[in-house]
Amino acid sequence: MPITRREWITRVGAAGGIGAAQLVMRGLGITPAHAQTTLPRLPAGSGKGKSVVILGAGMAGMAAAHELGKAGYACTILEARERVGGKNWTVRGGDTVTFADGRTQTCRFDEGQYFNAGAGRIPSHHSALLGYCREFSVALEVEVNSNHNAAIQNDAANGGHPIQLRQAFNDTRGFVSELLAKAINQHALDAELTAHDQERMIAFLTQYGDLRPDLSYGGSSRSGYTSLPGAADDAGTVAPPISLRTMLDADMWHSVMFDEILVMQSTMLQPVNGMDQIARAFHRQLGDVVRTQAEVTHIGRAGQGVNITYRDRRTNTPQAVSADFCICTIPLAVLSSIPSDFFCGCRPLCKSFLTHIDV
Repeated sequence: MPITRREWITRVGAAGGIGAAQLVMRGLGITPAHAQTTLPRLPAGSGKGKSVVILGAGMAGMAAAHELGKAGYACTILEARERVGGKNWTVRGGDTVTFADGRTQTCRFDEGQYFNAGAGRIPSHHSALLGYCREFSVALEVEVNSNHNAAIQNDAANGGHPIQLRQAFNDTRGFVSELLAKAINQHALDAELTAHDQERMIAFLTQYGDLRPDLSYGGSSRSGYTSLPGAADDAGTVAPPISLRTMLDADMWHSVMFDEILVMQSTMLQPVNGMDQIARAFHRQLGDVVRTQAEVTHIGRAGQGVNITYRDRRTNTPQAVSADFCICTIPLAVLSSIPSDFFCGCRPLCKSFLTHIDV
């Protein structure tokens, strides 16, 4: 008996969890293989006469409403909080936060100070988001994500003393270069490298690791000085190298590779005056499309469309909105507790996702 694509994904997710379900959806072309880098191109007027209710005024929800609105769809966004942005959240002086247990806290920052409590930086390859910043005239500035003059510290390594990042970087390079150069000289890589390539590799490692003529590493000016160079013949004193054993500590070598992660580039971008400037720009564009303090209490189907029930937190009264389509951006941890009449198997699948992801 044939089954639908939805049923197949549900069964795979129930058996193999989120990873298996994601692979299947990617194979079917339902989800992209990589981060979205180009904006969708919806034909103008293609949404005329059609309505969409979007649950959640985070970045995904507002971007969806913005693009759909340009195509002619009538959109409504329901947001449970009194603010937009979701995880894109900047805290400033005077802001009050109410926690799940009912406690409240008021931020006491001075004027002009802020803290990005959620998203905090934009990688250069997030061209879709950067495109929105350009479209909405959101001013950006450089965010320095990696500073080689900063320090790393681990109580269990180097006697608990901090190590400057530049020394961690360069001493690691030096010791690895020494080991590889010695392996080449001991003919351990004869099968992989010709004699000519071995010579070239040794020359490269000598420069890359700042090795001495005997191919040993004894420290480098790249790592810094204990006494800085002065005038004339004052060459300064190069800092002694941190031992390779110390750098093999996981908490140490992870820091050395941190800014090699694509989304943690050395130099990134951030909006001037806080990450929420992007969310605020979206909100200005959308205006009354966004309904804040609208807490969704039920998600239901209504014929070929949807009917969403929500509580207006300002008046504590129930409200409802119907639409042809629904886009749900509510976090799974919250969505799993909201009554709905999703297709059979959706709730167990959501719970399976929750056991595999950080929420």
